[in-house]
Amino acid sequence: MTTEVLSLDPAGRFPLADVAGLRSSGPAARVELPGGVIAWSVTRYDVLRRLAEDDRLSRDARQHWPGLATVPEGWPLAPFLISPTVLNAYGADHRRLRDVMEAAFVPERLDEISAGLGKRLPEILAGLGEAGSGEVVDLRADFAQVIAGETLCDLFGVPQERWADARKAMLGLLSPSEEAEVAAAQLDSAMGFLAGLLESKGNAPAADMASTLAHDPRMTDEERLLALAVTIAGGLPATTDLIANAIVDLLGHPDQLAAALDGEVSWTEVVEEALRFDAPVRHMPLRYAVEDIDLGEGVVIRAGDPVIMGFGTGGRDPELHGDTALVFDVHRLDKAHVALGHGVHHCIGAALGRVEASLALEALFAHFPELELAEDAGALEPLPTFIFNGRTRVPVRL
Repeated sequence: MTTEVLSLDPAGRFPLADVAGLRSSGPAARVELPGGVIAWSVTRYDVLRRLAEDDRLSRDARQHWPGLATVPEGWPLAPFLISPTVLNAYGADHRRLRDVMEAAFVPERLDEISAGLGKRLPEILAGLGEAGSGEVVDLRADFAQVIAGETLCDLFGVPQERWADARKAMLGLLSPSEEAEVAAAQLDSAMGFLAGLLESKGNAPAADMASTLAHDPRMTDEERLLALAVTIAGGLPATTDLIANAIVDLLGHPDQLAAALDGEVSWTEVVEEALRFDAPVRHMPLRYAVEDIDLGEGVVIRAGDPVIMGFGTGGRDPELHGDTALVFDVHRLDKAHVALGHGVHHCIGAALGRVEASLALEALFAHFPELELAEDAGALEPLPTFIFNGRTRVPVRL
């Protein structure tokens, strides 16, 4: 192993060569996060799975991370890591919160949401422009993000006449202004919208997530509100970039796109390969060792040490997928990955995200069979974050 500490660029420009360097450094490697916080980075597939199943790792910073007291004031990750959500809970507290939220993702409800998306897709596609027109549109903002946002509205039970308000609240929550006063107003407005939704469902419940949260006594009012917020924080960008990344990957491999259109491979298989090769979540911070964890090869994560899980890198591990690990190939038989997490914190909305992407991709390429990227894929600007993986735009020519 190496004792070198590598830096995770907060702007997201962390090349795959450096990921390979982290992987070769041992079962875990030391990295510096924004703000000078030192953590262990895990990028190997087998170690990611092993640690994700290990109850000696907690996500409760207040309880298990002594270093929380020393993080710099205004550290951007702090609100994400200390809010009382299912992501940051440990043990019985985590199970309680997760049980309530999982009740909103039962198969029957997912079938209803999927059917609704299927009915809306023709209108969404028509709104992009005319096939063959040559018009350039941004499929990340105008297609993938629209689908992700509308699906969350449907999941939450937002009345359709208020979907525009809901999308504004979601984007205000996730993409606040750089001006502090404006950002604070956006946050207040977004949380106010969600609080109002919960209040309305408390008075008139229906078969939706907000109603489930509003009427389950196992949650506090703050936990109900933050459950909606954390679902947005995870679901909107992850689903958006799963769809957007798959579009870029397919347009870069026209033979594989043709195989999907011809039915040689299913759209489900396409989505799994996109998750493996181009996962929407690159690094998931943070977990904390409850006690010393010996990973072998001279690496011991000490009690209280923070750990960042490179779930988006696990599917690219050559130990798992050999010499073709860095090759996009929808035909590969083994598409194993941990892009949606693993263990007790496995993504609650994983099944819904997969269905959204499958339906979106199939409809998109059927509607626009001559779709092409309007710019070179390698020149597309990456998202300015080391957590999510995607491009700021996906410009295509219809």
